[in-house]
Amino acid sequence: MSTKEGSRGDVCTLVRILGESVRPGETRTLDLQVARLYTRTRVEIPVVVHRAPLDGPVLMVLAGVHGDEVNGIDSTRRILTDLAERPLERGTLVAIPILNVFGFLAMQRELPDGRDLNRFFPGAPNGSLASRLAHALVTEVLPAVDVVIDLHSGADQRYNHPHVRFTEGDEGSWAIAQVFDPPLVLRAPIREKSIRSHLNHLGKRYILFEGGKARSLDEDAVREAHRGITRVMEHLGLWNGPSDHTRGTSLLTSSKWVRAPMAGLFHPVMENGSKVDKGMVLGLVSDPYGESVRQVRAPLEGHIICVNTSPVVNHGDALFHLGLP
Repeated sequence: MSTKEGSRGDVCTLVRILGESVRPGETRTLDLQVARLYTRTRVEIPVVVHRAPLDGPVLMVLAGVHGDEVNGIDSTRRILTDLAERPLERGTLVAIPILNVFGFLAMQRELPDGRDLNRFFPGAPNGSLASRLAHALVTEVLPAVDVVIDLHSGADQRYNHPHVRFTEGDEGSWAIAQVFDPPLVLRAPIREKSIRSHLNHLGKRYILFEGGKARSLDEDAVREAHRGITRVMEHLGLWNGPSDHTRGTSLLTSSKWVRAPMAGLFHPVMENGSKVDKGMVLGLVSDPYGESVRQVRAPLEGHIICVNTSPVVNHGDALFHLGLP
């Protein structure tokens, strides 16, 4: 953002996204254009910008970084629907319901070139499709943004219990995570070349919400994300609030995968989100012929934040993701 003199000599904040100015009280849908399909069809990524009459923080709600993660898309849609009944009081909301439009059309995680978009930030203008898309977001949208909420779901038959991840040592993001008020908050290490890594380098506040699984709409995950976004918007002053009481969240300082002790049929015993003690039986793996059954036990005390939903697993497959206190 930058400032400029208004027509009456007052100073107003200039919000520029994709090279366009968005004025106070204005709502615009801009198109992020990166490439064409091989049919020569231009692929446009809608960026919805709602600006209140009064200046304030710029919040971006981002979904669909992975094309098959539809829970975040629906949570973002619900926020945009709310705005018809509840206009912004101050500040700006930037919403990108589907960033990876290419993957969404094919209902797959990656881009058509097989690359994971979230491993190519900050990107390059002349690189791969993933690199070009990351670069366009970094240069044309993110400079105007103060806070980012990035919505994700589990992949590869992994069902994530609703939780928020933030970067260790980033107190601003930790504060936003507490306002979001999910059941669990995980202090997670940064993945190199992720959007979180880039925004952390810039010193911008960023949290990542995980909930549900890919190619599936989970009402609990969608509702949890919608509630958290609403709370953050109220905290930042975009909406008057609060409209919901604070439940309190549990901080998890690290995580560990519990893996299959053998190949076979997988039978979870503990529910996703459960608090477990060391040695507790989490599930069973049995061979198809009734000759062997192995217990899967918790190596440490913690909370289950993800469960593998595949009925058949191989030796060493990740079965339970434990968040550790």
